[in-house]
Amino acid sequence: MLTMMGITFREGLNRKVLLISLILAVIFLGLYGTGVHYAAKSFNEHPNPILAAVVYPQLLSFGLYFGGFIVSFLAIFSAVGAISAEIETGIIQAVITKPIRRCDYVWGKFLGLGLFLALYAALFFIVIAMIINVKTGLVLDGQWRALGLFALQPVVLLAVTLFGSVVLPTIANGVVMFMLYAVAVIGGMVEQIGWLISNTGLQQAGIVTSLVMPVDSLYRKIVHLLMRPTDNPINALQQMGPFGSMAEPSVWMVVYALLYVVFFTGLAAYAFGRKDI
Repeated sequence: MLTMMGITFREGLNRKVLLISLILAVIFLGLYGTGVHYAAKSFNEHPNPILAAVVYPQLLSFGLYFGGFIVSFLAIFSAVGAISAEIETGIIQAVITKPIRRCDYVWGKFLGLGLFLALYAALFFIVIAMIINVKTGLVLDGQWRALGLFALQPVVLLAVTLFGSVVLPTIANGVVMFMLYAVAVIGGMVEQIGWLISNTGLQQAGIVTSLVMPVDSLYRKIVHLLMRPTDNPINALQQMGPFGSMAEPSVWMVVYALLYVVFFTGLAAYAFGRKDI
């Protein structure tokens, strides 16, 4: 398992999708840093503490929200053909003849890609936090726990994508995964609208989509950890909008996300063990 983990980790570093993702990350962070810089410069030249207290956290949540898109893009494309592509090309025949159990093969794939994606996500989070802290002076409480949850997001996607890579062709798996991710994102926005207008139906719809794909719930938890909302009207304004979180997901949602990862990775190992190759 550890051997397969090391091989998979090195493959992740050498894939073209990593280069594309890094290019997108550099472009995004460059534009994001420029925007934060000029926003901070404007507030320095024309001080408005109340407006700044609302805008700076919104800029932070904006960066984490769209940064999550890039990290998720890398997670899906890194794992979409992790097993199916090797089956389709026949490479798997040279692997399963080796003295390695099929479950070790799958778990090794998961651990290697998971470590790679978690490190990438953690670095992305650190850069965004540094940009915000240096340019605006905003102090981020709970940032280490938030970093852990941000790194967990691509791992959740990885687990489901790896399972799909066992039971579906590569292209079909990619389509399904992007649909699931889109459902999670839209469901998260619907839930925020539900809390804003006190609509129980929309709130419950968002919760259901979180159970199907808990990635967006992890993001909402991150926002609460970083912004520490209170009854203060300023804090309430910080949480409004599609990038905020008007209702904090419970710690059980984090536990659910962890169990979700274990379940789908275990299911992938089970399905691959029974698959006729």
